[in-house]
Amino acid sequence: MRKTLLTAALLLSGVAAAADLKVYPYDGAKFLAGQQFDLRVEAENVTDFKDATVTLDGRAVDGLTRTTTKPTSVEWTLRGLSVPAGTHELKVNFTDASGPKTAVARWYAVPATAGKAKKVILFIGDGLGWNTVNAAQMVAHPFNPANGNPTGKLAMMSDLSSMASVTTSSFDSALADSANTASSIATGQKIMVNALNVYPDNTADTLDNPRVETITEVLRRTTRAGVGIVSSAFGVDATPAAFAAHTRRRGDYQAIADQFFQGSVKPDVLLVGGSRDFIPSTAPGSRRKDSTDWIADSQKLGYTFVSSATELNAANTGKLFGLFNIDNIPSYLDRAQYKGAETLKDFTDMPYLWDQTRKAVETLDKNPDGFFLMVEAGMIDKYEHPLDWQRAVWDVLELDRAVEWAKDYAKKNPDTLVLVTADHAHSLSVYGGYDAAQGPGKREAVGVYEAAGFPTYGDKRDANGLPLPETARTYAVGFAAVPDYCETYLGRRVFLDPTVSNGKTGAEAGYVPNPKICEEGSVQRTGNLPPSSNQGVHTADPLPLFAFGAGAENFFGMMDQTDIFFSIARAMGVDASKK
Repeated sequence: MRKTLLTAALLLSGVAAAADLKVYPYDGAKFLAGQQFDLRVEAENVTDFKDATVTLDGRAVDGLTRTTTKPTSVEWTLRGLSVPAGTHELKVNFTDASGPKTAVARWYAVPATAGKAKKVILFIGDGLGWNTVNAAQMVAHPFNPANGNPTGKLAMMSDLSSMASVTTSSFDSALADSANTASSIATGQKIMVNALNVYPDNTADTLDNPRVETITEVLRRTTRAGVGIVSSAFGVDATPAAFAAHTRRRGDYQAIADQFFQGSVKPDVLLVGGSRDFIPSTAPGSRRKDSTDWIADSQKLGYTFVSSATELNAANTGKLFGLFNIDNIPSYLDRAQYKGAETLKDFTDMPYLWDQTRKAVETLDKNPDGFFLMVEAGMIDKYEHPLDWQRAVWDVLELDRAVEWAKDYAKKNPDTLVLVTADHAHSLSVYGGYDAAQGPGKREAVGVYEAAGFPTYGDKRDANGLPLPETARTYAVGFAAVPDYCETYLGRRVFLDPTVSNGKTGAEAGYVPNPKICEEGSVQRTGNLPPSSNQGVHTADPLPLFAFGAGAENFFGMMDQTDIFFSIARAMGVDASKK
């Protein structure tokens, strides 16, 4: 415990008004014993401030820095606080012209325990709800038409050591986005929508918010274990950023890129898309506002840089940085099957997620002290949003191949824990079969109940052995939360957004179905989202968690997403109180 002593006595003058007290970490927060966080007390609507005391477990808190963000506020901040195991009470007694006021926040710190897992591979499928997993299972392993039994299981669903169903929510909403959900996994805290590993504050600066330590930061501070971050999305996107960055705004792309190399995590392996955030502003396609060149500068820091699958597979180093596209790495279908020049452009040698996973583990395995590796299948969500279920589901199949490799690794390395879960869900659902021979957009081609029959995925396969989406009988798949759009039931080789602008501005601005899709042959669906929505949205549906190997028993039953953080810490025997 950082024992601090201070009585904060503060004087302000002003006109009498009611004060509003806020304390972060919030009441009900749970930590690892020794996990570091920033304490923030904010008093708003202050008039004629008289006095304030801040105590922790009955003792005055020392080291608080007082600020006045605006004339009617007073704030106190203490960075890097931690508490020992047990229950704790932070109490603020505040007095201004309106009289005394008290705020209390009660916290609980979890004691360290011995762990079994020296190595953790955490797979996060962005948008991988239960129904999305099931759709991938039904495509990858079609039912036997002779008896209706499935012909196999996804690797992520097979030979489980344990499993759980996970619920999500945000600090400020029942619904969630990828930033705050990944942050909940990384820190054990409820976080605001669009925020990464920080609590709210009343300043305009998005980078000064009170922070909470992530599992990767705890490992860096208390152990010599390696850290790796892999994603098929652009590298500063929410999920990879949640394991190395802190900001109130997930769109602080340049700052997030800098934190990968200048923050307290500094991953040994970073394999992602999105080079535009790591190259100087003068380079074509750059999104930066300065001359920083992390491709060059990372090599001065000892990283080996790779930009293609060929270079990745040949790399043999202890620190590896890879950028494989200027933006997101395109979907599996675009890379492996469609191969459209308009999509791939100059990036014709991009790795699969299983390549990235294997090389990340090979690199981290050079460290005898173990590792934590986060692997995100980031493009599932990015195609569920525009209602392109085929691209989303085939990215689950790509993820499953990476999981299969990781499970084999864990069998050979029994001190390894493999987890597969998601950050949030989408409203995807398989509700029928579809006779593709009738062409796109035919309601009469949808078969329900016994008329759904058995789709024929797997009659043709690609070079990796995955089924082709084009087959005689497919599934009818839809989304529950949608804008107005045209449903064709079938996929397309060139991606199209489901909506386009209605051309209006102000209060009349909105979106209408993409006419190019409607012209393919379609059923127009009336949306149930606000007219300002141009795509589908996340849902509050529960998520799967599949666990394999050492420490898997820590993941079972119904879990809140924040519990994943504490279960990983238990599985690894993390002692955050170590110096």
